[in-house]
Amino acid sequence: MNKMAKGALATGVGVALLLGGGGTLAVWNDTAASASGSIVAGDLQLNPVAGNEGKGIWTNAANTVVDLTKYKVVPGDVLTYTQKLDVVLSGDLMAAKLTMTPPAFSKGGFTEADVDVVLPAITNGKGAVLSSDTILTKDDSGVVTASAKFIFKDTGVGQKQSSTNAAATFEAVTFKLDQQAVK
Repeated sequence: MNKMAKGALATGVGVALLLGGGGTLAVWNDTAASASGSIVAGDLQLNPVAGNEGKGIWTNAANTVVDLTKYKVVPGDVLTYTQKLDVVLSGDLMAAKLTMTPPAFSKGGFTEADVDVVLPAITNGKGAVLSSDTILTKDDSGVVTASAKFIFKDTGVGQKQSSTNAAATFEAVTFKLDQQAVK
């Protein structure tokens, strides 16, 4: 074999080894850790205010506190349920909506069709009255007051006395605080 052929063969074998089998032409890389810190999650809580102040109360259209076990409603009557709630909204972009599930009527002649329920108006700790669609933020944390109205329907002149002496037991008025996504 002549010198030229031997040189070409050696060059070819060297290139083949470099490309296919060795990895001696590696790409460089490096890593470094950063001090990125830690993060803590916020919180969302809803509880009735403790003690007597946190007990829900019922009032009539004359703004008189009523005892539901003794009060007799008439068509057109409006009862308002007011509850003080302790709201905790913790988080830089925390937002939540306060809603109420009306009570189930049971044990008597009244039905949901006999009563209109107006969802709660909310008064925050600063005294601002908010609508039931208002989204609460961390600034609204603290005691809020929710007031819902229950309107006993008056169907008008000539109304049958179908609900005379009817009864209803309000099984539960339930408040719920749902986190809302901030966009």
